[in-house]
Amino acid sequence: MDRDPITFAWRSAPRQHAAAILAALGVGGPLVGIGLLLLRDLVDELLALADPAEGPVRFLRVVLPLPERLGDGGLVVLPGWMLGERALALWALAGLVAVALCLAGLGWLVGRLCFAAQGRAVARLHDLATSAILRSGPAGRDDARAMAAHAGEGLRAVDGLLAVGILVPALAAGAALLALGIAAAVAPRLMAAVTVSLVGAALARQLLLTRARGRGERRRQESAAIERALTDLVRRLPAVRAHGTAAFESARLGHAAASARRGLAKAEESLARARAPALALVVLVPAVVLATALWRAPDPATPVTAGGLAAVFGALAVAASAAAALLRQNQRRRAALPAFREIARSAAALEARTRGPRRAGGTVGRLPEAGPIALAGVAAYDPASGERLVGLDLTLPMPGHVAILGGRGSGARVLAALAAGQLEPTVGAVTYAGTDLRAFDPAERARRIAYAGGEPVLMAGSLLQNLLYGDLAFADGSVPDGTGPPAHAPDLEERLVEALSVTGLDRLVYARGLASVVAPSIDPATAAGIVETREALRTALAAQGAAHLIEPFDPARYNRQAAVGENILFGAPVGTAFSEARLAGHPFTRAVLEAEGLTRPMTEMGLAIARATVEIFSDLPDDHPLFDAFSLFPAAERGFFEDLVARQPEASGWRRGPAGQRDRARLIGLGLRYSETRHRFGLIDEAFEERLVAARRTFAALLPVPLRPAVEFYDPARVTVAASLEENLLFGRVAGAEAGAGARVRSLMQRVLKERGLERAVYRFGLASQVDPRAAESGLGPRDGAFTPFERAAIDVARCLVRQPDILVVGLALDDRSAADVLAGIARLRAARAGRGLVVCLPDECPLPAEAPFDAVLKAERTTVVPVPGPVPGPVPGLVPESVPGAVPDPGEPAPLTAG
Repeated sequence: MDRDPITFAWRSAPRQHAAAILAALGVGGPLVGIGLLLLRDLVDELLALADPAEGPVRFLRVVLPLPERLGDGGLVVLPGWMLGERALALWALAGLVAVALCLAGLGWLVGRLCFAAQGRAVARLHDLATSAILRSGPAGRDDARAMAAHAGEGLRAVDGLLAVGILVPALAAGAALLALGIAAAVAPRLMAAVTVSLVGAALARQLLLTRARGRGERRRQESAAIERALTDLVRRLPAVRAHGTAAFESARLGHAAASARRGLAKAEESLARARAPALALVVLVPAVVLATALWRAPDPATPVTAGGLAAVFGALAVAASAAAALLRQNQRRRAALPAFREIARSAAALEARTRGPRRAGGTVGRLPEAGPIALAGVAAYDPASGERLVGLDLTLPMPGHVAILGGRGSGARVLAALAAGQLEPTVGAVTYAGTDLRAFDPAERARRIAYAGGEPVLMAGSLLQNLLYGDLAFADGSVPDGTGPPAHAPDLEERLVEALSVTGLDRLVYARGLASVVAPSIDPATAAGIVETREALRTALAAQGAAHLIEPFDPARYNRQAAVGENILFGAPVGTAFSEARLAGHPFTRAVLEAEGLTRPMTEMGLAIARATVEIFSDLPDDHPLFDAFSLFPAAERGFFEDLVARQPEASGWRRGPAGQRDRARLIGLGLRYSETRHRFGLIDEAFEERLVAARRTFAALLPVPLRPAVEFYDPARVTVAASLEENLLFGRVAGAEAGAGARVRSLMQRVLKERGLERAVYRFGLASQVDPRAAESGLGPRDGAFTPFERAAIDVARCLVRQPDILVVGLALDDRSAADVLAGIARLRAARAGRGLVVCLPDECPLPAEAPFDAVLKAERTTVVPVPGPVPGPVPGLVPESVPGAVPDPGEPAPLTAG
């Protein structure tokens, strides 16, 4: 890769850059020259009108003066035309307008060519970085990260250079030649003056840019020093207060600031001196040109007209502007060189790593159908975990089932990564059917030898897209949309159902489907089916004596399973206008509470909630799970409410002004989030419930038309957009007073949905639920919509199972699971992988099943791996009963391999 951005830009799009230069110089140069000639004729015509003795002016006459020995009259390039007094001015002005329009069109064309060239250069850089990162192995992780960072930094640094980095030097050279040509056409002696003027202006500009860059660097250093000093002062504040050293610190910082200012003052003085030549040239350049035009040698010299002098000044201004642009671009190029060189260095390092295996044994296109995985004299180190193994001489029979015993830090997962080709050995070789794994195409190897290990990586998109990530059906970059399998992969749905069943993710998908929010784009058939299912569910619940487990949405009754704010809305907020965070502060909500006389009672309720919450959780830290689960305000607001309770023991004597209004709004917000069933502070009685239902009616009746789209009210005759699918099916909420009510209701709901053919829609909703990688891979709990570590691992295993590889290597850490859970999950996995290769990592204390032994058992300990003797392998029939595709497992069924 080229280390210079200008060279890189040329090699990325030579045709576009050549076309831009040709158009700019071949068309733009003559146009500018014609414009300068028209300017000359206008000035000469103006003087001719002022002094009729000057004689008529020939329109667009071009004569090159020649030495006397070559002729007296000069070389007539264009004889010009004789026009009337008014006609010449009109033609010249019309010509200037035409030149301006042509230059505008030419600028658009050249700009399109330059931007097209820049697009090609950016695409080439993106392709180079992507290819280098994708080809990098685990050992090149640091170089790959550096490549990603340097690519973004390099693109920011060379912004614009890739577009005009070649055009600007060409324009500067063309403008200088045009200025010399105009000077030669007016009077050859002016060429020396123009050359001296251009060189002087360029040198002055370069000096000014250099000094300005130095002054800017000094200013940045001074700003950074001041920031560091003040930050350190903040750190020292406790010591300053304790020891009374404010005067010392002030003097110390004053000395440091004075030292930094002295360096900046020197740079500014240098910059001021550099401005002097530039200002002098503003006067000297015109004076030199004028003096040269007026100079008369002993021999007769060609007189210079005022129009010719104006054309020379115009050409000189164009050339000086182009030279200044070139100098500014060179400065930017020098600033961008380090970043671009880092990109080239990272690309070269990654390329060197990928060339090593090719030199060792060449590249093999396809993997063999079967064969053992052999490790000969292998030593390996995993930089991610810090684990290492040495002296490995092993053979893993494939297709077969191999168990690797070892806890965290034992190196078991290093061996799994080696067997899958995901970790390159530092010494020795890992072969499959006699061929080095590094010699295979990485993509083909990953498809045939699937690997689930390390930290699972989730992508932004739907859960379905995450599960099918890496499947050949979408190798063309298409995205699964849940409408059905693509025509070229009719068995995709069957493979997906099997993977979900084996990993236990079918329960997760079903649960996420019920919790999914119904979108406005729901198809009418599904919406009608949901509404019709409500009555069937009520009938089934009544038949089972479980109708009391659901509290329906009744416009005339207060729903005790919902919060106060939800009861007033009696619907689902759409957007943020009436969201939980903004409901208390919305002017319409406050107007409704005021109209119903609820402002003071809600404020008193909020104060009582704040007082009780502060007292209950006084001994718990902010990050305690109980605080997060049951507190009505987040940990970040804990200090505010503690202070409010301390200074406001009663709901009277509020602070005046905006501060008091803010306190009351925050307390009303607490009251709107309160649920008597959930929090049980005894703050709501039946009389208050009736007042809240009255506020609900007022809210619905007075809601302005512009705000009606912000709330989707509950309606038994249609689905409620922005509410969960479960709420839409039940048209109510599960009563939490009875133990096991939720499980009982959902079990009955599943049966009804299956009978009515809506179970598939629930799974479709769950697969379409969106995954946020930042939340999914954080430590947030299920309350925040995040996945548990076991669910993330299950998604990784399901990705591999969907592809149905020849060998599946599972290098997940299962130390935190019980032996029974691990064995149950392994049994399900082995049943699904019967007749195909499987390598799994198991904890040391996990007992291996005697009735279905593994083909090989290895134990990782003390940086090496040793075989574990065991019984002769036998068939593995009927490890688990066949599961019904898509069915939700019974709660008493053993836990799967990775799902929690």
